[in-house]
Amino acid sequence: MTGTANADEVPFFANSNVPDYSAWMNVWRGHGRPQPYSRSVVHHNGLTHVEETNDGRSEIYYGNFFGNVVLQAEKNAAGDFTSFRVNTTATQGGYLDLRGSRLTVESDSQAGERCRWWEIVRQSLQDRQQSGPLWFSCLSGDGIEVATKVLFSDGTPMAKTQLVKLVRRPVADSEVNPPAILFDPGFWLKPFRQYSAKPATAADFEASMVGRNSEIKLLRHYPWRSEEFRGKDGSSRFMVWNELENQGIRVYSSKGHQHLDASRRPLNPKSPWDSFDHTTGRVDLNKSESLEESCAWFDMMPNVADAGRRQCLTADGIPLRDVITSGWGGGETYEAVSIKRRSVDLKEMIAPLELLDPSKWGFSVAN
Repeated sequence: MTGTANADEVPFFANSNVPDYSAWMNVWRGHGRPQPYSRSVVHHNGLTHVEETNDGRSEIYYGNFFGNVVLQAEKNAAGDFTSFRVNTTATQGGYLDLRGSRLTVESDSQAGERCRWWEIVRQSLQDRQQSGPLWFSCLSGDGIEVATKVLFSDGTPMAKTQLVKLVRRPVADSEVNPPAILFDPGFWLKPFRQYSAKPATAADFEASMVGRNSEIKLLRHYPWRSEEFRGKDGSSRFMVWNELENQGIRVYSSKGHQHLDASRRPLNPKSPWDSFDHTTGRVDLNKSESLEESCAWFDMMPNVADAGRRQCLTADGIPLRDVITSGWGGGETYEAVSIKRRSVDLKEMIAPLELLDPSKWGFSVAN
């Protein structure tokens, strides 16, 4: 067995000769006696499409186990996509990644399908002995995953999946390829509503900022912003987002790792955490400074214990200094080296199409 796919979201396969099939399953998670929710699985030629429905939301996964790639998307109760993400990695590692597998002596029967249990190794042996949990997958004679279970280190159940129905049938490519709309920036950046005239503190601008380990280019056309990040270590990030909603696109790349995510949700006023620039508010620190021009300091992440962000903003909202701190390390201080107040068109801020090319992320798409 090779590959490092996430063993929960994409079914575990011991080899690449698994036949085409559709399966319907019940999933239990948590302690006590939680209500089960449904999962459907469609597999074709190494590609898998999984859908789970719970509390009116649908979690959808497209993955290639041996290609080591998983796409996750979410739909709301109205059936609209609200988020998606793709992770690719060139090497093994990470808490959720599969590091190996071991055939156990246990067997089972699920909806009339005989299967044998495999232990899925997702942690080092030392970590498993200390804290668990332990993951298991039950495979039919032809390699189809028909059940899973997750146990705490003391053997008590944490989660399980049980087969309801299995049909071996020919499956078309279109059934296991994600829809093209997920890679369409026009969909993710479509405005929710008509926005009021921009305030005086939100001028259109273009700016370049430099830090010790990286530099960024900023564009703003209220309420939209974009940021291009370049690290001295070769890493890069492109973001475009709506300052008034939890809406935008982010693409990150570093050695051996690429990440793409998009969101289209109204910002929750009870939890105003912007998932793109990670601001949680704006508190005036009653402190001003004269840099290239006069600016006032604001705390952009109030009430956050393990991270911080302070910005010195001009009267029309342009950052001249941006101080990012983290309890985990990796903070940075940026200084503005170039500022242009000018009209910015939203088209200038759209992610380059090559960044959203499905083939770049290991997928073909279904129209």
